[in-house]
Amino acid sequence: MNVWRLTKPEGLTHLKLEETEKPTPNSDEICIQVAAVSLNPMDYKLANWGYATWNYPQVIGLDVSGTVTEVGKDVVQFKAGDRVLFFADPRTAGGFAEFATCKANAVSRISDSLDFQQAAALPCAGYSAWMAVYDKLQAKPGQHIAITGAGGGVGGFAVQLAKLAGAHVYAIADQQHHERLLQYGADAVIDPHKDNVAMRIIELTEDHLLHSVIDCVSAKSGSMMSALIRYNGHIVMVADQFNQVPLLATTKALSLHEVALHGTFAHGTPEHIYHLADIGNSLSNLVAEGKLDAMVTEVLPFERLVEGLEKLKAMSHSGKIVIVMD
Repeated sequence: MNVWRLTKPEGLTHLKLEETEKPTPNSDEICIQVAAVSLNPMDYKLANWGYATWNYPQVIGLDVSGTVTEVGKDVVQFKAGDRVLFFADPRTAGGFAEFATCKANAVSRISDSLDFQQAAALPCAGYSAWMAVYDKLQAKPGQHIAITGAGGGVGGFAVQLAKLAGAHVYAIADQQHHERLLQYGADAVIDPHKDNVAMRIIELTEDHLLHSVIDCVSAKSGSMMSALIRYNGHIVMVADQFNQVPLLATTKALSLHEVALHGTFAHGTPEHIYHLADIGNSLSNLVAEGKLDAMVTEVLPFERLVEGLEKLKAMSHSGKIVIVMD
């Protein structure tokens, strides 16, 4: 089978299209014929960083949709022919391939009405957004939530999910993303390069400030946004941790949250992994029902995968880039 393998963790120039043997599932795994994979910033970052458990050359790739071809002897919930999606364990990855294996308890079933391109767009960005909006913030109707980096995958899903929860949502993103974010229901979109973000938030909340912030940019961004959160508010960090960057609002009794999807397999329990599958089921149902946009804005063939990652790294895209097999 054809795969994209990283020969060493020194960037995308070391990602090579090669042939290798089709994987065989372990007793608790399934093997799927990959129909589509979506690209995420984590992919090009891992191409630079590597992962402690990888042996090179390493097949990378995390977001997968396709059809089950084989199940391990202990798997009872899936059978050959089932249509599925999953977020691959980063310790083994393996998504950028014609066939991939995954622990069955992390896999979600998708309906016949949902196409594989939409399904592949959901795991990494959609799961992270779901965790931020529902698991961490437990967003409620009427709350005021600002989302930085709303033009990206996590931010775009977070805008939609927060609106589904009934919140007032303020999307902070570059101008090129504004029309799409307004279509998702954002109550206002703010350009961080042209607008005074603080003044716009104060105006939009009528001086009451924000219940919470979902920051998809950086620790510096999260620190600046913390000054716009009301007492007992919340901030969720998705793209970064605070590390040595101090919060500006240290007397407001803020609750800090971290979303680290890639750590679920390494540090979570089986219940946390099952939760990923539950999120996948919920997201795919919302897309199939027309309540959530999977944000697929560009589709490329498998042989142009590196081109897609380069475009993602240059931030010249809007929405999700999906790679499809022949």
